[in-house]
Amino acid sequence: MAIKPILFNTEMVRAILDGRKTCTRRICKDANECTVPEMDGMTNMAFSFIKSRIDRDTAAYLEKIEKRREAGKLGGRPKTKDISQKQEKAKKANGFSEKQNNPVTDNVNVTVNVNDNNKNTLADAKALFERLWKVYPNKKGKGQVSDTQKKRLLAIGEDRLVKAIDRYSLELQKDADWRKAQYGSTFFNSGYVDYLDENYVPGKATEHKGKSNAFSNINHRQYDYDELEKQVLNSQPGGG
Repeated sequence: MAIKPILFNTEMVRAILDGRKTCTRRICKDANECTVPEMDGMTNMAFSFIKSRIDRDTAAYLEKIEKRREAGKLGGRPKTKDISQKQEKAKKANGFSEKQNNPVTDNVNVTVNVNDNNKNTLADAKALFERLWKVYPNKKGKGQVSDTQKKRLLAIGEDRLVKAIDRYSLELQKDADWRKAQYGSTFFNSGYVDYLDENYVPGKATEHKGKSNAFSNINHRQYDYDELEKQVLNSQPGGG
């Protein structure tokens, strides 16, 4: 029966040299007892290249084993605690934070907090508007003041707005013979601006009173727009 050669890779050769591999597809002798068979010229030349690579890899492998053996004498690999401390230092150096572990949850929490803040702000704005509405003299058109406008009033502040109402009310008292209060909706949507500290000019609203002509003596009408709207709706076919 003809003997056929077996090709081994580097790892297999290392195992054979270490004595860890003694059985493959055929029984092998102890690696220390193996001898290179006689080969013809071409085979010997080809094997010389393979052998040099095997010898180099074997030397590097033996060197690594020796280093590990020396490291083992010094206590082996670092303990888990030491590794964890090094990893923690590396995280801090890279700007890593625990919040990055679960960015989805963090975003949800932020969104919920923002929504809660918006709800609180709107509730505060509505509560402020109710207080201001109670002190304003002409309570008409309350529903025409939007939530957005109520938030603007909240941003201005209660003290400033109460002061603006007081100024306006004082002017109404002085000009009671010809002047009537604006609807609440008109005042809180835009009229208050003229009575804020930065805009208020005493007596400016009554400057036209001294100018007498055919139009200045007209007593301007005040309309209840809510009532007018109901009348228009009721007059249309199918209206309530």
